[in-house]
Amino acid sequence: MFFVILLLLTFFLTAGVCGLWVALDVRESASRLERWHLRNLDLRAQAAGHLGPHDRLLTATGFRVVGGVLALLGFGLILAPLIAALLG
Repeated sequence: MFFVILLLLTFFLTAGVCGLWVALDVRESASRLERWHLRNLDLRAQAAGHLGPHDRLLTATGFRVVGGVLALLGFGLILAPLIAALLG
C-alpha cells in the first residue's frame, strides 16, 4: 500500500509542478507551447497540401488555463491519498 501511495505522490506531484510551471508561464513556457503548437499546425497543413489558414486550437492563455487545471488536479490527487492514509 505504501508503494502505491508513493507512486501516486510521485506521478501527481510531477503533473502538478508541470501544470503550475505552465500556468504561471515560468520562463515563457506557455508562449513556447503556443509557438510549438502553431509550428506543428503549419507542418501538418504543409504535409497535407493545405495552404490556407489553419485553425488555432489553443493560445498561450489556453495553455495557461489547461496548466492551471492540471496543477489543481495533480495537487488535489496528492492530497486525496494522503488524507485517506491518515484517516485510516
